[in-house]
Amino acid sequence: MTVLAQDVITAKTRDTGTSAAKACRRQGLVPGIVYGKGIEPVPVALSSSEVRRLLSKGMSHIHRLKIEDAGFDDRVMVQSVDRNPLTGEIIHIDLHRISMEEKVRLEVPIALTGEEEIASRGLILQRQAREVTVECLPADIPSHITADVSGMQAGDTLLVGDLAVPEEIRLLTSPEEVVAAVVAPRLAAEEAAEAEETADEGEPEAEAE
Repeated sequence: MTVLAQDVITAKTRDTGTSAAKACRRQGLVPGIVYGKGIEPVPVALSSSEVRRLLSKGMSHIHRLKIEDAGFDDRVMVQSVDRNPLTGEIIHIDLHRISMEEKVRLEVPIALTGEEEIASRGLILQRQAREVTVECLPADIPSHITADVSGMQAGDTLLVGDLAVPEEIRLLTSPEEVVAAVVAPRLAAEEAAEAEETADEGEPEAEAE
């Protein structure tokens, strides 16, 4: 399944500068920037509801963006999101205008199936990577990459290089990176204990008063 533009997101232009960005936020708007090959960067403001719509689709989704007072109507992707470190509130968003004829690089989620089969055998699946970097044309962007782990046994590992992807999609993540590993409960408990012991050793001893 590929991720193509279906909905229309609207925005309006805004003034630049820190003061203008703060004014946007006071009005309940999220300041942002639209940029890309062949266009001058456009400072924009979006409503909180439009930003929620953007992010609900995931970073790999292609959106159709209309900037009401700039005559802009084109496809974009969310490039980055800045949040307030204390409140988690979105304070800025970058949107990248894309061409359907030019390849893009992005992160795509990994979806594993068959985990219940592993659990039914008393084994534990340890996830180590939840997304991979790919390069492809926008029309070929997958919503996720699926891997079936039901046949894995204790000691088996699933590597990025084991993932099956269509030929039009190029995996950029190292093929040696571990996606998941299957371990027996005893080994998982030992690893957890070792990790806890290492953390304890790293803590400074309390000084006597």
